[in-house]
Amino acid sequence: MSATTTKHASQDLFSTRYTLRDGRQVLIRPVRSSDGELERELVDGLSADSSRMRFLGGIGQVSKQLMHILTDNDSRHEAFIAIAEDEAGNPHAVGVANFACDPDGRACECAVVVADEWQNAGLGKYLLQDLVDAAREDGLEEIYSIESAGNNAIDHVARELGFDCHADPRDYTTVRYSLSLR
Repeated sequence: MSATTTKHASQDLFSTRYTLRDGRQVLIRPVRSSDGELERELVDGLSADSSRMRFLGGIGQVSKQLMHILTDNDSRHEAFIAIAEDEAGNPHAVGVANFACDPDGRACECAVVVADEWQNAGLGKYLLQDLVDAAREDGLEEIYSIESAGNNAIDHVARELGFDCHADPRDYTTVRYSLSLR
């Protein structure tokens, strides 16, 4: 994948600008509590298939509670948002990645979603790599994701980043991707 990366501090937050395989530019930065409407726009714009893959069954209307959960970065949660500007210079969320720590604080479950029109350009890989790096920096031992067995897009990206994939013996419709961080 050919991409250029420039890292800089922006409003006391670490952000990275990427050029994707198709030449489009995105800025990936930590999610802020004020990003709720950007995330709502992204989630509302997902196709039924993308929503089902992200939320393992899809969701109806995006609630304020869900937006609060998705924009809450603290010591047990990390989240990154990918932002692109339209022709008029207006920012739009085109991808989001987050993780939440397990109760024991040793591992975290992660999730990534990319807007349909931004898929297959390398954005999901960048978002997942940022989550892996953040989990490692936080001293976690493992990062994992529970996915639909039919989610071929995550399969390619996760394996490329070194994740192992195992079928869930109790539920043939899901698989568990995991990466040891030590």
